[in-house]
Amino acid sequence: MSAWKHRFGKQARLGILLVGTAGVLFVRPGTAAEDDTKSAAKAGPSAEDYEIGPNDVITLSVTDAPEFGGKFRVSESGSIELPGVEGPILAEGQTTMQLAKTVRQALIDAKQLRDPQISVFVSEYHGRTISVLGAVNKPAEYPLQKRTTVLEALSLAGGALPNSGNTVTIVRGPASAEATDTPVGSVQILEMSNLLSGATPSANVEVKNGDVVSVSAAKLIYVVGAVVKPGGFTMADSASGVSAVQALALAEGLKYVASRHALIVRQSTSDHARTEIPVDLGQMMAGKATDVVLAPNDILFVPTSGTRQTMKVLGDVAMATVNGIAIYGIGYRIGNVK
Repeated sequence: MSAWKHRFGKQARLGILLVGTAGVLFVRPGTAAEDDTKSAAKAGPSAEDYEIGPNDVITLSVTDAPEFGGKFRVSESGSIELPGVEGPILAEGQTTMQLAKTVRQALIDAKQLRDPQISVFVSEYHGRTISVLGAVNKPAEYPLQKRTTVLEALSLAGGALPNSGNTVTIVRGPASAEATDTPVGSVQILEMSNLLSGATPSANVEVKNGDVVSVSAAKLIYVVGAVVKPGGFTMADSASGVSAVQALALAEGLKYVASRHALIVRQSTSDHARTEIPVDLGQMMAGKATDVVLAPNDILFVPTSGTRQTMKVLGDVAMATVNGIAIYGIGYRIGNVK
């Protein structure tokens, strides 16, 4: 019975549990602290709706009974173990407010404390995460500390790179699949322009635990060899493509030593396989031959006049030349073609 007589005072007899930004605080009614807390609760969304997950680290404080508190890592099974309480306490899926009430009741049921005052804070977030990959500044796995939209997820990763494309792909994890009644691994594709402009607010969807957000890279073509401005160039419209003559214009035309017989090096999905396609730029520019449309990552290589080498050798030269060239239209440089 001594445990029951232990640690309860007048200040603990009356009170309410209110959620703060990072946890749960016991506040006595009729005090300035209560008024301030209520005002803060009306201020807007915070981390209060965060549901604790496995591997999260929580800090639990018990007023006047510090031996029951401390830092606890949520187990893979979603529970924590408290001193003086028999059996694990389920923490997974609970907010800090809910867990504070659960812990309070557990200590009461275990006859350790009569009316404990509990504070719960999440010290480290590991249980709810998303992955942000692709053409972003800091691709990594990020904790979800609150409800997060796709734009907020991109912000966590430092935003999109200058060489990003116009597509954001979300591969849905189990939490999103359950919420949207879709299969795990289902794909949602969004246009970056719609997200950034705000023209379609519904496009800025919420991301959930286990989702993978990927930003596409811009589609590029390369023009190298005997041209005025060799480099990589963005494809404004990858659906329509860029023709060989248009690509030549992007490179500001041919040098006087350039051959009119060029080569398109087209890379396949294999890391090693590629195709060399000979083209007659002279005939194309004169309108006597059909202009060839370049595919993303194609290399238009213009050799110098009089060069007599096999297409394979010319292709090797083209591939080597691309390494380290400037990329125009996005203010970015690359080291290798991918």
